[in-house]
Amino acid sequence: MLKKFIIVNAGSLLAACLVMMTSSIVPAAGFEDQLSIDSQTLYLNGQGPRKKAFLTVYDTALYLTEKGSDAQAIIEADHPMAISLVLRSRFATAERISEAFREGLEKATGGNTVPIKAQTEEFLGIFQTGVEKNDAFQFVYLPDVGTKIFKNGEAAKSIKGFEFKQALFGIWLSDNPIAAKLKSQLLGQ
Repeated sequence: MLKKFIIVNAGSLLAACLVMMTSSIVPAAGFEDQLSIDSQTLYLNGQGPRKKAFLTVYDTALYLTEKGSDAQAIIEADHPMAISLVLRSRFATAERISEAFREGLEKATGGNTVPIKAQTEEFLGIFQTGVEKNDAFQFVYLPDVGTKIFKNGEAAKSIKGFEFKQALFGIWLSDNPIAAKLKSQLLGQ
């Protein structure tokens, strides 16, 4: 009788610990339902966390002019769109973030980063001033302008080129995304 009590009690304790652990996980950032950029309204399409080994590295959101779930069509669209990203880990250093973006661009382009080499180096330069937990970035693509990059609400850089935009958004939306679950979340699935 005592053994049954201990087993049941241990099971209850395990369940209670799991509830406590999952309730202490930081939820995804509270992204706005829409963004206004250069008189263009973009709508939240989907959001989710980028996790690595139980650690949330960042929360991210995809904004489009209208809802969409076709990843390839979004990558190929020459329409305004944005990715918002909020760092959630104190382990996210400028070097690690740069390396992760370089790897993401490599995956998104199938290893063909030569055509966007100059833009990639320019893009990665935004992280060299340092990054901290809760830094917020926005990568906003506008046709005929390129990709505007904002760090904590301040304009940091503007990178020309549609091919770079495709690779950048491909990090999350390509056939070889950095995280399949995150891709589905960004697509609202």
